Amino acid sequence: MEWTSRRISTDFDSAGLHHADLPQLPAEGFSLRITLQNLMRPHVYPEETKSSSGVEHIVDGITCTIMHSYREDEVGGIASWMGCALRALCYTGPAAAFGPARRLLQQSLADCLRPAGARIVLPSSSDYQTARGHVFNHRFLWSPAAFVFATTTAHVSNAIQCAVRLNVGIAPRSGGHSYEDYSLGGRDGVIVVDLEGMNKVTLNKTSKLATVGGGARLGPIKLALWNQGKVSTPSGTCPSVGVGGHSLGGGWGFISRKWGIMADNIVEVEIVIANGTVITANSQKNSDLLFALKGAGANSFGIVTKFTFKTFDVSKKVTYFSYNFQKSQQAATTKAFGLWGLTVTNDVSASLYHDPSGGNTFWGVYLGPKTNLKSVLQKFFSNAPAASSTTELETDYIRTVVINAGFKETDPISILDLKNYTYETRTFKSKSIFVKGSGFSDAGIQAYVNKLQQGPAQSYMIFDLFGGTGSAINAISPSASAWVHRDSLYSIQMFTYWNDRPQDAQNAINWIENIWSTVRPFASGEAYQNYIDSKMPLSAYYGSNLDKLKSIKRKFDSRNIFNYAQSIPLS
Repeated sequence: MEWTSRRISTDFDSAGLHHADLPQLPAEGFSLRITLQNLMRPHVYPEETKSSSGVEHIVDGITCTIMHSYREDEVGGIASWMGCALRALCYTGPAAAFGPARRLLQQSLADCLRPAGARIVLPSSSDYQTARGHVFNHRFLWSPAAFVFATTTAHVSNAIQCAVRLNVGIAPRSGGHSYEDYSLGGRDGVIVVDLEGMNKVTLNKTSKLATVGGGARLGPIKLALWNQGKVSTPSGTCPSVGVGGHSLGGGWGFISRKWGIMADNIVEVEIVIANGTVITANSQKNSDLLFALKGAGANSFGIVTKFTFKTFDVSKKVTYFSYNFQKSQQAATTKAFGLWGLTVTNDVSASLYHDPSGGNTFWGVYLGPKTNLKSVLQKFFSNAPAASSTTELETDYIRTVVINAGFKETDPISILDLKNYTYETRTFKSKSIFVKGSGFSDAGIQAYVNKLQQGPAQSYMIFDLFGGTGSAINAISPSASAWVHRDSLYSIQMFTYWNDRPQDAQNAINWIENIWSTVRPFASGEAYQNYIDSKMPLSAYYGSNLDKLKSIKRKFDSRNIFNYAQSIPLS
């Protein structure tokens, strides 16, 4: 038997079609030859070839032929694998012979999904590319089997049941900002459940608890909480990021040292699990599941449709600050950031930005008046040179949200509702690492700066302060939730992006891998799961909690319905 096809994906690791959809296999020993060709993304830097169950993955941009022979007693196993291959082939650039199989599966999906009443988009739909939306990382061009635009838990439940029934993968999409594009499943041929229609934000004025739909985005959440009660819950700065992936993977922001990461402030979730049942997880009910969701919840245990968060009063004036320095002072600001971060009080959260061209900015938010700012930052400036430019602004908290989101200081706060807003997408690679103790040693700082300044122009580093005196993040035990990074001083996000030239991609990826390796001896080796990196082992994200997470996975998703390349495994 032989098939030839152009493909986009390189993944055979997911469940496939029903065995009934496969060609009839001979009873005797037989040979299977599949030729797959990827001509769609020649600019993408090839990952190394991997193996799965004896079947090679296809390297992007290279034509390969896979040849395997099987005995009669292996036919069942090859049927399962054939489903994986067939499904991938049928969705993206199939050979003519696979047209009927593709149409058959699309019809099966339509028949199963549409009765629930959600808007459904299939590959044959005229609005399919629109439904894919802005692919956050153009290194990946996954082609889902279907999009389900859910507005109720019933829609989500039905989508999960259809995925199980048709043996198709499933992935939720809250904001679509996964660095490895797991928001589209991380492979071809999955059902993507888009949650954007489940975005309501309601504040209980008495309890100060906020109920947030699983598809709400950070900008609208912060705006709604401000308008309803001048409160907030800690979260990141990018306004278009979805609450789902962000909070379930941690969620650091400029009030996190005072009140914790976003995951720490989850009180309760409504979640649809693998059998389609809608359940609640809180401290009293399904508390083990809540443990897992607070740090490892991104499509490993179910689809969260609603969150309840603690909120905090941010009605008083705060101070936004930003200081720019010279390229030659990058080592000095790195050292000053670490020394200052060790002892600064928890009413300050701050970051440090560097890039190879000389960018060197220290900025943050102080939950207090401008008159106190000098004393708060005194230790930083006792170890750093004078800034070349300075911004110090006493203002409302919500104004700092607007500024940190990248909008103009003078823009109305209503800009956070993201109407007519399109977020930037790129072709990029990112890595991260946590640094403990007092930060980089002098040797570590010098090694870091030397490698940084050799980097491509379209690259940057961001240090985010997690620890220090009274940090609410580090006050929590690593065993209290899945988010294990409780003894770090700061994290470093490493980011590089490029255009379409293959040599740019190769140079950028080589450099980011090299700078990570350069700083690794001076850091913990732990990494931040919201900056997911396919090269990192799960132990870097979950540490000593990984075995417990596997146990919870077996309890709530014993068939591994919710899976992607870096999901929590069964064992």
